[in-house]
Amino acid sequence: MANDDSGTDPVERALRMLVYGPVGLACYVKDSAPTFLGLFVSRGQREVANVRRTVGERLGIVTPEPATPRADPLGTIGRAATQAGAAAATTVTPVVKAGIDAATSALRSVTGSPSSGAPSTAAPSTAAPPAGAAPTGEGGSATDLPIPGYDGLSASQVIERLGGLPASALAQIRAYEAAHRGRRTVLASIDQLTD
Repeated sequence: MANDDSGTDPVERALRMLVYGPVGLACYVKDSAPTFLGLFVSRGQREVANVRRTVGERLGIVTPEPATPRADPLGTIGRAATQAGAAAATTVTPVVKAGIDAATSALRSVTGSPSSGAPSTAAPSTAAPPAGAAPTGEGGSATDLPIPGYDGLSASQVIERLGGLPASALAQIRAYEAAHRGRRTVLASIDQLTD
């Protein structure tokens, strides 16, 4: 009974397991043994030398070897990274501080109190001025405007808040915007609403 599939033939499987496998393993060990043996011997010698030195140092027979400084390329890289970080910090710190100051002033204008948490003695008025009130000279101050936190708003945010304001409030915002930031999109939107 001949079978074409050698993987299912019991005789072939027995040959592979009992003859070819052990012969292949023996050849591999014969070729690799010197390399592995060399690795094992050198590792064993290092371990024995370390134990001898440690025991000798503890018994006072051998003086401890001074630590030899090793080349430390990562130390050099670490120092360079530290210096770069310090340079970046000195560059970024003023920018971050300016951003924090701007956010704090915007928060103060919105809440009407200092950011320290202490209650304000005089809260600025954020209500709309009376209908007949004229805009303050040179555009007034941001706290007098009918839009709270005006200085901290982008042009698109200001434009969103313009709708529904009376003409006097729009005139006050226009005077302030023209005197301070002069954003053309805001001025054009106010002009469209007042026409």
